[in-house]
Amino acid sequence: MTADPVPSWVQPQWFLPTFIVMWLFVTGLLAYLGGWMSLAERFRAERSVDGERFRFASGSVGLRYVPVSYGNCLFVTVNREGLYLSIFFPFRFLSPPLFIPWSRVESIQEGRILLFRYYVIVIRDNWSRITLRGTPGRRAKETYEAACVEKGL
Repeated sequence: MTADPVPSWVQPQWFLPTFIVMWLFVTGLLAYLGGWMSLAERFRAERSVDGERFRFASGSVGLRYVPVSYGNCLFVTVNREGLYLSIFFPFRFLSPPLFIPWSRVESIQEGRILLFRYYVIVIRDNWSRITLRGTPGRRAKETYEAACVEKGL
């Protein structure tokens, strides 16, 4: 009895190329489904910004009940002009850095699940919502509220 031949894509020399293609497909699909690509059409950052930085923060982007979660892979910068977001490099395919000015933010609402606080950022004229957990979200809310008072938004 002869063994069935192993498919060519299972051969060791094809593992890395197959893995890379699948990685890019999945990260690109998540960027599309979560709305990061939609946000990037309007809020793509041309450069990084100065402000209070938070590295390896957690949050999500997308619809209320089916967001794409980014656990410990967001880089957040909060300043008087707005919110800068980027994703850790291995997950960044089709997800360029974003800068969302406070004037384009409709509201930031605070929520809580057990002991964990989260902050939902609702953007004007966009279906995708951004949720930040913990200190980055709290600082975004405080800075947004200060900007609203200062600029009369």
